[in-house]
Amino acid sequence: MAGIGFELKKLFSDNSIFMKLRANLFSSVVIAGPMIMGALLLIGVKFIAVRGGASLHEQDVLIVVITYSLLFSLLLINTLSYVLSRYVADMVYTDQYARILPSMYGSIGLLLFLGAPAWAVFLFISKLPLSYSIFSFSLFCLAIVVWTQISYITDIKRYKEIIIGFASGIISSFTTGYLLVLNKQDIVGSLLVAACVGYGIIMITYTFVLHRHFPNGEGISLKFLEWINKFPHLPYVGFFTSAGIFVHLMLMWHSPLGDQVQGLFYHAPAHDIPALFGFFTILVSTVNFVTSLEVNFYPKYKLYFSLLNEGGSLNDIEKAKDEMLTVLKQELLYLSMRQIFVTVISIVMIAEILTLVGIGFTSTMIGLFRVLCVGYAFYAVGNTVLLYLLYFSADKAALYPALTLFSLNLIGTYLTLSMPPNYYGFGFVVAAFAMFIVGWWKLVSFTRHLEYHVFCQQPIFIQPNKGIFVNLVKRLESRDNI
Repeated sequence: MAGIGFELKKLFSDNSIFMKLRANLFSSVVIAGPMIMGALLLIGVKFIAVRGGASLHEQDVLIVVITYSLLFSLLLINTLSYVLSRYVADMVYTDQYARILPSMYGSIGLLLFLGAPAWAVFLFISKLPLSYSIFSFSLFCLAIVVWTQISYITDIKRYKEIIIGFASGIISSFTTGYLLVLNKQDIVGSLLVAACVGYGIIMITYTFVLHRHFPNGEGISLKFLEWINKFPHLPYVGFFTSAGIFVHLMLMWHSPLGDQVQGLFYHAPAHDIPALFGFFTILVSTVNFVTSLEVNFYPKYKLYFSLLNEGGSLNDIEKAKDEMLTVLKQELLYLSMRQIFVTVISIVMIAEILTLVGIGFTSTMIGLFRVLCVGYAFYAVGNTVLLYLLYFSADKAALYPALTLFSLNLIGTYLTLSMPPNYYGFGFVVAAFAMFIVGWWKLVSFTRHLEYHVFCQQPIFIQPNKGIFVNLVKRLESRDNI
């Protein structure tokens, strides 16, 4: 989230209730906008499809095609997301702003080169109607562009424009879908077109905002690949974290609750819907982490490392370190308490509301919702600890909780598939709790020996960056200079 802190500090500096609400709205949209966009899109198109008279099978096809297109594009971009975030942060720190836009287009091109053919093959095997396949392919590619832009747009401070673009995408999507369905067009195809229109509006808005903020680029577009060799653990952290949070959903698609919709498209509504509602319970922690990190923790972090770099006295350095770690513990405690409060309210009150409003929640779904709320709560705190490790550049240490989440969720959920439905979701709970424990252990261990990691693990002499991607970039640069 490098870059948004300065503006957040200004927004949160006003203690009035209105300004606090405004600051939280802005930060929520910037941080959680894509998550909200995806959920609102699914809910909205489902509503329009039902009102348009779509059959249950058509509704299922619509939902799984949109879900798969967004989900697998997100898994692909998350392999590079931490690398791109680190690259952008380094370019901003060294005032090399002209290298930012080329890297964005280079990463988009690379991800489309890798993902688009694979998704085309997936659609071909699934034997969707040709028009549905074209729309799904378009949505997949648009989502890759939008997810990638979000890795860069967190440096933007034009919150009003971001909110306008976000709202325009939602409204355009629903309006397009409603008008097409109203004109008696194919319901599934119409709403897939509407989804593409919504993400297309978001992409265009983000493109204009980014180009107005960053200068025209210079240098090769794949320069960021060198950062994979410089920080080799980051791609694995990104992949295992994102795959870890979704792997239980994929396994449940093939459980007794799951059903084949068409070809390789599966779903498990009795699990997927409670998981969607449960995932929303961590929005508070997601937004709170970024605001507390930038507004409260970062000043202490900056002071400590400024004293180290600028020759501060030993007493001042030790005092700054103690203050920094105290704030770190306090922020983690406050975040945990807020998440516990939200989780308890969700389990006790929201579960009862979902039962009463008559939207189809069965007793099994309510039980799953309550279990998954606990799992997502552990994940929210564990992921926060992981992000703090990345903030300290403890990339290798951050890999341990990410790998723990993925492996235990994969194994635990697989083992529960042969058990009664009452046990579904507990594999994820165990995995998320273990992620938190491992992450906390690594964070405490790292900060306890912070001076060692800062000084003693650095090479005595400057080591040239080596690796396959470095060699590739050098070859591309040499051709570019010819």
